[in-house]
Amino acid sequence: MSLNAYELSAGLFVRGLTNLKTQLTKAEEHAAASGSGESALLDARLAAEERMPGAAPHSPADLHMYTLAAQVHWAAEGAALAVAQLLGAPRIPAANDAKRFAELHQRLDATIAYLREIAPDDLEAGLEREIVIEHRRGSMRSSGRQFLIAFAIPHFFYHVTTAYGILRNQGVRLTMGDFLGNWGTS
Repeated sequence: MSLNAYELSAGLFVRGLTNLKTQLTKAEEHAAASGSGESALLDARLAAEERMPGAAPHSPADLHMYTLAAQVHWAAEGAALAVAQLLGAPRIPAANDAKRFAELHQRLDATIAYLREIAPDDLEAGLEREIVIEHRRGSMRSSGRQFLIAFAIPHFFYHVTTAYGILRNQGVRLTMGDFLGNWGTS
């Protein structure tokens, strides 16, 4: 049996976000046990704040990495936005304003619910659809298949992996099993 568009997009994103929820639960337990508090973890980054060469003072480009909260936000939003693009129904990204673990869990739960509601057949046509992504340097055009494989999946795992790295860097006891989740069953 070959893979289908749903398994390569929404199904993959649901699994990754579910594993990220498990990691966040362990992070909450770590914050409580260590007394460090939620905000210390949610504001943690992998790289120190410093200006990138050529960046205007106090611009978003000043920072090498987003915070843990932003990484979780963009993992969820990236998944939802990618699927919306494949469906031909682009959506506006939600605000990146979560300040507590509970808010991040709610965002992940909402995204997982949205992805689970997608009819698998609706995504198949999206692989052939032309996707146009507008950004500050212009626009990128690709087929849905190229968009999914070359951008959406790597983008998603960039944020999920960075969140995992931030948590490990902050002393949260995570294993590769926490990242991979229950991969042996469907």
